Amino acid sequence: MRKLVFKLSKVNTLIHSLSSFGLSIVYTVGHIVIAWACATIIFQASFLLASADAIIEPIINGFWFFLLHKYAHDRFKPAYLAVIYTTGHFLIATSWSFMIIGVDLSLAAVDAIVEPIINGFWFYALLYSWNSQPRLAA
Repeated sequence: MRKLVFKLSKVNTLIHSLSSFGLSIVYTVGHIVIAWACATIIFQASFLLASADAIIEPIINGFWFFLLHKYAHDRFKPAYLAVIYTTGHFLIATSWSFMIIGVDLSLAAVDAIVEPIINGFWFYALLYSWNSQPRLAA
């Protein structure tokens, strides 16, 4: 148990030491994993389509994350930012799945609800961790 707590502490320290750009990269990698899983399960997509969806759409949302974190992380509480982020993510995910990939609107809607909710929790967890300690001196 102590090993696990120590490892989690090291992860929290690493996350906390990142800039907005670095945190956006960590977020985007997690988002890719979540998006791939959602596309595979919800769309029953082939590996290639799920991979394309899992790379391109999260990159778009990574820019959305960066903009929110860079310009609003110190103005709003993490929970409020997570709500703003999730709303934008919903609009991005719906547009991407329906208009660009050509997935049926009902599946695009399911994906646009499920994936942003999961990513909203991921966003909140990273931001909460980032805000949980005083900033390290550069």
